[in-house]
Amino acid sequence: MNHKNRNRRSIIFYSALEPKNWDNGVKSGADMFCLDMEDSTSADRKDEARKVCLPLFQRNVGRPVVRLVRINSPRSDEGIRDILAIRQLEAAPDGVVIPKVTSANEVQWVSDILAPHHPDLELVVLIENQKGLENARAIAKAAPQVSTLFLGYADFSGEIGSDFSLNSLQYMRSRIVMAASEAGIDAMDGPFFDPTDIEGLIEETKTVAAMGFTGKASYDAVQIPYIHDIFTPSAREIDHAQRLVAAIAASSTGQTRVDGVSVNRANLKTAHRTLELAERRGVL
Repeated sequence: MNHKNRNRRSIIFYSALEPKNWDNGVKSGADMFCLDMEDSTSADRKDEARKVCLPLFQRNVGRPVVRLVRINSPRSDEGIRDILAIRQLEAAPDGVVIPKVTSANEVQWVSDILAPHHPDLELVVLIENQKGLENARAIAKAAPQVSTLFLGYADFSGEIGSDFSLNSLQYMRSRIVMAASEAGIDAMDGPFFDPTDIEGLIEETKTVAAMGFTGKASYDAVQIPYIHDIFTPSAREIDHAQRLVAAIAASSTGQTRVDGVSVNRANLKTAHRTLELAERRGVL
């Protein structure tokens, strides 16, 4: 199984109760769209959500996109029903978002049930509380199907009593990036909730991209182009990386200057990462 080449700059969420959201997801332009049977589905309509949204995954889409469904917590009755319903599908989603994960065992359990029937299905794991953050490193490596570690900071902030400011969320974001990087998977940041504040979206997305996140969630398609632009290397960045690689290769000592700045072999990691990401994004 190789999920590495999939783009995961963005994930957009829609309620699982409205079939029209399938078309909205396809048209949104997001790299991933998710029909949500958890937070966007009221408690008394969970069974209805399964019946409405799961058959939709038999449909083809006209562009490269990862089609996801968010289940309820695997520690809940509804979550167990969700997992068993997905297991029985002939045409499964491309992936499952697992919410409120607190341990690697939960992820392994979901994988053990689904992987024998749907081996290509990826798992996007949501960290939304203190226990999950404490176990993030083990969770990120819990199963080969795990493609993305996803910070759900709305739930997390509600638990600890913080706001959504960059300073308040810096510690938990750093932990997510470190755990995802160690596991070699993507790191997804939570959504910027105000679709009218594009300047705020850009500032926050640039900040988390600089921290090492590889994508950001959304609830509104208007945000997707800005998110994609920030998580895609620019022509200037690609050119700088190429020139840095060439300059160090030509150096007799492994140290030189590029654009007047001292660089050495340690800088190659960043340059190679930029070029690999540009190739994955389709801009190189």
